[in-house]
Amino acid sequence: MQDIDELNGTKEELQLRQQDFTQNPADVYAVLWSAAGGFGDPLERDPAKVRTDVENGDVSASAAREIYGVVLDDPHKTEELRREKRLARIREPMGRKLEGKEKLRATENLLVKGTRWCCAKCSTDLGPVDENYKSACVRNDLPITASNPIVGDPHRFIDPLPQFRQFCCPGCGLAIENEIAIADDPILRDVELE
Repeated sequence: MQDIDELNGTKEELQLRQQDFTQNPADVYAVLWSAAGGFGDPLERDPAKVRTDVENGDVSASAAREIYGVVLDDPHKTEELRREKRLARIREPMGRKLEGKEKLRATENLLVKGTRWCCAKCSTDLGPVDENYKSACVRNDLPITASNPIVGDPHRFIDPLPQFRQFCCPGCGLAIENEIAIADDPILRDVELE
C-alpha cells in the first residue's frame, strides 16, 4: 500500500490542532506534510532530475508534465511543452532586450545590466534598479493551491484570502519570482540595491 486512500473505511478529516477525537486500534491516522515549493522556475528543472523524481515516487508522471513541463523520455516534446507553458504565462512576448554584460545576479532569474533589472534567461528589460522589477513583469494571480497542491483550505488558518502571485518575464515567460500575499496587499518589494 502506498496511499491511505487505498484503505477501506470512512475517512474523517481532523481540523487544525483538533484534540477531541478518539483513535481506535483499527483506525489509521495519517499526516500530510507540505514541503517548500522548491527553488527557481519548475520549467527550468533538468528533465533527467524530474525523471529521477518520478522513478523515486516523489513526483507523479502527471505532475512531471503539469508542473515541470516534462514529457518523460521525449526531449523534443518536453521543449515544445515548456515553450507552450511559458507563452501561456505571458500570452504574447514583448519588451526590449538589454545589451551589455551582467553587472550583478540579484537572484537566480534576475540580473542587473548597467542600471536596469533584466531577465537572466533572455535579458528583457525589467526597469530601473531603483524601482520594483515586478512592476515590469507579467503578474499571474493564482489560487494558493497552485503554490503547493496539498496546502489545503487557507480558511483553516486565516480569515483573509491569500493568493499565489507569479511574476514572469514579459519576453520569454521565465518565472522571475513568486510571492504569497493577502489578495489586497500591494506587491512585495523583495530586492533593493544600495
